[in-house]
Amino acid sequence: MSANIGIRELKAKLSECVRRAADGECIIVTDRGRPVAQLTALDGSTLDDLARIEQGVAEGWITPAKRRGGLGPIRPIASSSGLTIAEIFDEDRGD
Repeated sequence: MSANIGIRELKAKLSECVRRAADGECIIVTDRGRPVAQLTALDGSTLDDLARIEQGVAEGWITPAKRRGGLGPIRPIASSSGLTIAEIFDEDRGD
């Protein structure tokens, strides 16, 4: 079962929507009538993954990010041969 809810209504009824999602309902969040997000219950594998990440942090083999946010701008890496990545792949594949 699923239900659509606008962002404004979601803000007003967040606790209720989270409870409904936890009970198995899929809540589709809309922005001006356009679906933009989905609120669902976590499944067992997601909880297992989160527990494994927490274990890795506790044991020291996972280092959490020092700051939040995106990766920043992506800068192309210059090829020493002057070839583009596509040309390097083509050459590697023998195309």
